[in-house]
Amino acid sequence: MKKLFTYLGVLFAVILVIGIVTFGIMASQGKGLDEESEAYVNNVTPIILTAMDKETLFQYADDQLINSASPEEFDKIFHWFQKLGKLNEYKGCSGQANINVNQTGKTVTAYYEANAEFDSGDALIKVTTIKRGDEWKIIGFHINSLALAQ
Repeated sequence: MKKLFTYLGVLFAVILVIGIVTFGIMASQGKGLDEESEAYVNNVTPIILTAMDKETLFQYADDQLINSASPEEFDKIFHWFQKLGKLNEYKGCSGQANINVNQTGKTVTAYYEANAEFDSGDALIKVTTIKRGDEWKIIGFHINSLALAQ
């Protein structure tokens, strides 16, 4: 019985060490992914907001987003967004990257919220990205503003 408890104790210690090492590696990777994804969002969001058209969004979008609606629907959405007027100031974003591991593999996504000021008022921009290989792509782009409700 004493040997059984010794073996179980050693097994528990090994599992604990593996867990701690795995957590450390994931935390280290996560910080790098946060920095990458935040830089990407801060780079492309002002470009999209300045152009305010589907062609510019599609330059940075994943096929998942591009195929989510017809080109005509994207045109209507951006026509509506143009009510905001010219982008006066992009105020940066905050958020984080997430790593999801399941049976199909590892998926890295990131979600950010950014603030911007337009001629018609302030807006909250929600951007969701996915990492495909070494490249980030947008899979969600939403603009919320009280100025759009008028």
